[in-house]
Amino acid sequence: MPNALLAARNRILPALVTPLTDSGELDERALEHLIDHLYRSGMGGLYITGSTGEGIYLDPAIRRRITEIAVAHSRGHGQVLVHVGAIAAMQAFELAKHAGQVGADGISSIPPFVGGCSPAETLDYYRTLASSTNIPVVGYYIPGLTGQAWSIDRMVDVLKIDNVVGFKFTHTDLYMLERVMSHVGREKVVYFGVDEMLCHGVACGAHGGIGTTYNFMPKLILEVATLSAEGRWEEARKVQKKVNEVIEVLLTCHGLAASKQILVWQGHIASARCAPPRASLTPEQQTTLRAKLMQTAIADTLIK
Repeated sequence: MPNALLAARNRILPALVTPLTDSGELDERALEHLIDHLYRSGMGGLYITGSTGEGIYLDPAIRRRITEIAVAHSRGHGQVLVHVGAIAAMQAFELAKHAGQVGADGISSIPPFVGGCSPAETLDYYRTLASSTNIPVVGYYIPGLTGQAWSIDRMVDVLKIDNVVGFKFTHTDLYMLERVMSHVGREKVVYFGVDEMLCHGVACGAHGGIGTTYNFMPKLILEVATLSAEGRWEEARKVQKKVNEVIEVLLTCHGLAASKQILVWQGHIASARCAPPRASLTPEQQTTLRAKLMQTAIADTLIK
């Protein structure tokens, strides 16, 4: 059966930020505006309620509402992948069912990780997840978050599960990426998740990318992806350098909170509030962030 996620011509998806009000509620109006802006900027779809979207910290009812809004605003524009990973596996399975019911194009999930899980337990989780929904499942390898480093064979075993059609690979081990793809073939979709190495992931054969910085510099990210896909490596590296100047700032300025602050400065969301226990930037941290961003090549697009 053809892989429906590979049917999309544009597989560059922002790991969507979740706009919250100052009081911590979902800001639906800001969410709709941000989604519309990203599609106007050329994004090929959305990856929602992942680590960037703070999904694991949000009430399931809010996660379901984000999915409903994202699907409604993506019709005719792009695919929606819903990250359903949760501390409680049953919650993930319920979110997966909901995503299928409201028309999402696929779901994704980090593996269970609290307390550590064996390879057999991880496989059982993905089997149950894949059978709990009528839409495709995308695995998710992000050892920096889960603390679980997989072998090549372990990832290949996950990808052999019925209805697991691909994976999001958020790791710098490009050898592993290439080897897994060689073992499973090009019928599995691969989204590369390291923003600062997007051109390298595409060079290794990734079909697309998913990342945080796509929220606030979508056109630059698309340029990296397009130049890389066309094999124009020298040009791609020059644009990647501009992206990486900003990422270097984020890595020293509380990444996600800084990303939300940039979106506020750009006028796309109203509040930079993060979901507890994550903290928003203090006024002093905002001043530091602004000063550092002003030294980048694209400062005028980040601070208005």
